[in-house]
Amino acid sequence: NLVFSMSYIYIDESGDLGTKHGSSKYFIMAAIKVEDSKKLEKIIKKTRRDFKKKMLTSNEVKGGNLPYELKIKILEKLKNIDYEVFIIVFDKENRYKIGYGDNKKAYDILASRLAKLINIDKPTFIFIDKSKNKQEEIDSFNELFLDNLNNIKKQPITIEHADSMHYKGLQMADLISWSTFQNFENDNPEFLDIIKNRVVKLVCEN
Repeated sequence: NLVFSMSYIYIDESGDLGTKHGSSKYFIMAAIKVEDSKKLEKIIKKTRRDFKKKMLTSNEVKGGNLPYELKIKILEKLKNIDYEVFIIVFDKENRYKIGYGDNKKAYDILASRLAKLINIDKPTFIFIDKSKNKQEEIDSFNELFLDNLNNIKKQPITIEHADSMHYKGLQMADLISWSTFQNFENDNPEFLDIIKNRVVKLVCEN
């Protein structure tokens, strides 16, 4: 019985790339990498079940709309599984450093900076919260992202731009990027401090 070992990576972002008044100061992109995606699903499903009586308003776990205790509980439960977290933090004051004419381009460039942090050592499925609809935008994102991953052994990689409603892993990535956003945008490290196995990189800082 050959058991194929796989990695699963889920990516989501917090903040925005806008320049209008009221836009965020930071843009955050976070990836969580696991060998066993079922364990992530279990954490979210079980914690949600425990909280059913608190009348959750949405079927989707999102950092912004969860009760405080539920966020803490989900993040605490991460300690029970093997995972790695990779996060890039972009202070938009540095937008001129990435040729910021076009938000879609900027998004792709920042995602490629995230890719540089990630080592690929086995066949990998990558799920990214869907923000693009045009096929050529998806293709150009994928190409840049794949070029920047540390995939020395040329492992096969599949990228899917998916709706977070359908993937608990994306909901976890949302909570992680939200937690990081709280730390940088709102000076509240409480949530990020719970996430242990993490690499946080400030991009375009120097």
